[in-house]
Amino acid sequence: MAVALAEKYDGEVINGDALQMYEGLPIATNKLPQLERRSIPHHLLGCVKWSDEPWDVGRFVTAATGITRDIVARGKLPIIVGGTHYYMQSLLFERSLATADVEHQSARLQEEKWPILAGSTKDMIDELRRIDPEEASRWHPNDRRKIRHSLQLFLTSGRAPSDLYREQRAEATARSSSGSPGQKACGLSEVQAYGATYSLRFDPLIFWTYADPDKLSTRLNSRVDAMVTAGLIGEVESMHRSLQEHERSRNSVDQSSGIWSAIGFKEFLPYISATNAGGLDTSTLTKKKIQAIDSIKTATRHYAKQQRTWIRGRLLRALQEHNALDRTVPLDGTDLSLWRQNVEESAATVVSAFLRGETIPKTRVTSNLERDVLLPTAKPEIRARYCGICDLTVMTQKQWDAHPGSKKHRRAIRTPVDWACLRPKTPRPGSVSDAAAKLDSE
Repeated sequence: MAVALAEKYDGEVINGDALQMYEGLPIATNKLPQLERRSIPHHLLGCVKWSDEPWDVGRFVTAATGITRDIVARGKLPIIVGGTHYYMQSLLFERSLATADVEHQSARLQEEKWPILAGSTKDMIDELRRIDPEEASRWHPNDRRKIRHSLQLFLTSGRAPSDLYREQRAEATARSSSGSPGQKACGLSEVQAYGATYSLRFDPLIFWTYADPDKLSTRLNSRVDAMVTAGLIGEVESMHRSLQEHERSRNSVDQSSGIWSAIGFKEFLPYISATNAGGLDTSTLTKKKIQAIDSIKTATRHYAKQQRTWIRGRLLRALQEHNALDRTVPLDGTDLSLWRQNVEESAATVVSAFLRGETIPKTRVTSNLERDVLLPTAKPEIRARYCGICDLTVMTQKQWDAHPGSKKHRRAIRTPVDWACLRPKTPRPGSVSDAAAKLDSE
């Protein structure tokens, strides 16, 4: 769709998928083949070496913002495409200065300056609880990324993050209340998320290519099968061999992020290791291969669900708060036989009106989807709640209310049964154990 729009409106494509930025694994990351790009310039696609330090969201935002402005300056249309919604939303919304400063610093430099940031997640949450209990209560104790980010704010500013966010919210409220009627009508007041304030960086038009979840799951399973047929296993094996050669040269690689987190890589490693080691029969190897494929399908479906949750729970809510929800257009990608009509042609009609400054037209398909799909979910109160009986932390009131009735909790509070007293192990007359006991006594 992006390529078709770029051809029609003299545009250039910017990749917004965090894993497609890296070289390697074109099948696993579903990179668009060169031939299908139809000579349209594609930016931030396969441009980062896998052996380099992994990019973070701050580096992506800096690069994508510069490229976007350059494309606009040349009189062309920037079209940003991707599935990493955290990256995309960070590009759409300009965060508050304190948050932005943290996101644009190198992770390696931060860890050299403040070793706690390279420590265990437990050490970091303990430190955050010590300096700012209010901020620590907002994060799950295993959510390393958010805990680390809060610590970065403290270490960078020397102030408790909760105090910083409180001040920013107060300033944003004051600016919003004193803004001109025109600013308020256009939704130019700042919005709050994760405690920080932010504002739209661009004047966007957003397309969500939506598909019925059940039909999408079937399509995703088929896509994984097609990836295996196209050579996914050989691709993973080649990358793993390159990684081993790189590490033999005493060059360490962080495999917890970057290209190594791509779905399809880690799932196939047990099968590849077993194949290379030898000694297993064909039947066992086949089972390992099937298990890997099933794991990839499960992970892919789960990721698609996460994407829907992010859009409804975070992106749409932020746009709604910004009075920009009308700039979001859902396109029906459920039936691939109607792709050109429901997706490409509908998108072109909307873009034409948008570029002319006209009201975005509604079709029967988009109107129905807007009614059914563009429903931002309510933002729950996020606060860590700990059950000492089960050693479990939950983050919302709904989860906390449901926990006492869960199997895990009911099993934990149930009085232990002494089965040895209820069922003493006395051999029954005539049993094998009884015969053995008689032999022992003789």
